[in-house]
Amino acid sequence: MSSRSTSTIPTPAGNIARVAVLVVIAVVAATAVWLGTRGDDGATDRDGGSTANTSGESAGSTSGGSASERLAPENAAAAPADGVSLPTGSTQTDGYATGFPYTDLGAVALQVELAKAQIGFDYDQAATVAQLYSDPADQAVFEQRSHDAVALRRQQAGVPAEGQVPAPASYAVTPMAYTLTELDTDYYVVNLLSYVTLTSVDGEARDGLYAGTQLVRWVADPDAENGGDWKVVEGSTTDLENLVAQGQPKAVAPETKEFEAEGWIMIDPTGASSTEAGATS
Repeated sequence: MSSRSTSTIPTPAGNIARVAVLVVIAVVAATAVWLGTRGDDGATDRDGGSTANTSGESAGSTSGGSASERLAPENAAAAPADGVSLPTGSTQTDGYATGFPYTDLGAVALQVELAKAQIGFDYDQAATVAQLYSDPADQAVFEQRSHDAVALRRQQAGVPAEGQVPAPASYAVTPMAYTLTELDTDYYVVNLLSYVTLTSVDGEARDGLYAGTQLVRWVADPDAENGGDWKVVEGSTTDLENLVAQGQPKAVAPETKEFEAEGWIMIDPTGASSTEAGATS
C-alpha cells in the first residue's frame, strides 16, 4: 500500500469551491443509463431509453484461504472467469452486514453492501444505513445525500414525497461489477456498476444500469472485532477535484467493448444477490 498523503487548509474561498466541487462530483460520479420501460404486458421498449445524470491490486486467488487473505485482481483479465468472489462481513448490525476484512476486497464488499442496503423509499432506513456505513465524522453529509436519493426515487416512481408507498412501486438493485483505485494507505476509490429496476405506482418498470462512486477508508476501532471497519467518507476538496478531472467509469453493459474499456471487473453473482424494496402496508 502506498504512503501518499494530501492535505488542505480551509479558507472561505476554499469552502465555496468545495461546495461547487461536491455538486459536480455528485453528477460526474453517479450516472444511470435507462435501457427501456415495461408495462403490465412485460414488453420492453429498447428504443426509448435515455441517459441521465443522477444523485443519490496484485492478482490473488479468490478461492481457497480465508477472506482476509484475498486480494483484488489488478484488472479484468486477472479476475476469475465467473467474476470476483467478495468477502462477507463477519458481524451484523441491525440486520446489515458489517465487519469487513482488512483487505482491498473488503473495501469493495462494503460498497456492495451499501448499494444493496441503501434502497427503496424509506427515509428512516436510508438514515440508518448512512449512519452505519459512513465515517462518524461524515455521517451528517451522507444522511442528507441518502435523504435526497430517497426523495428522487419517490419522484421518479410517482410516489408521494412523504408517507406510505402504494403498490406496485418498487426499486431493485443488483451489483454487477466494480473498479478499485488506491488513493493512499487504507483509502480507495470504489466504483460500482449495478443493474436497477424502478417500478412506478402505475406498474411501469424501467430497467437500467447505474454507476456510482464512493471514497472508502479503513476506520480503526479498538472495540470492533476486526479492529475497525471500512467506511465511506466525504473526501477532501483535492480528492474530489481529482475525481472530476480524471473521470470515472461510465454505466455500460457487460460483455461489450465499452465495458472492457471502462475497466469494469465482474463480481461473482452468487455473492452479490439483488435486493428489492417495494410498497409498504
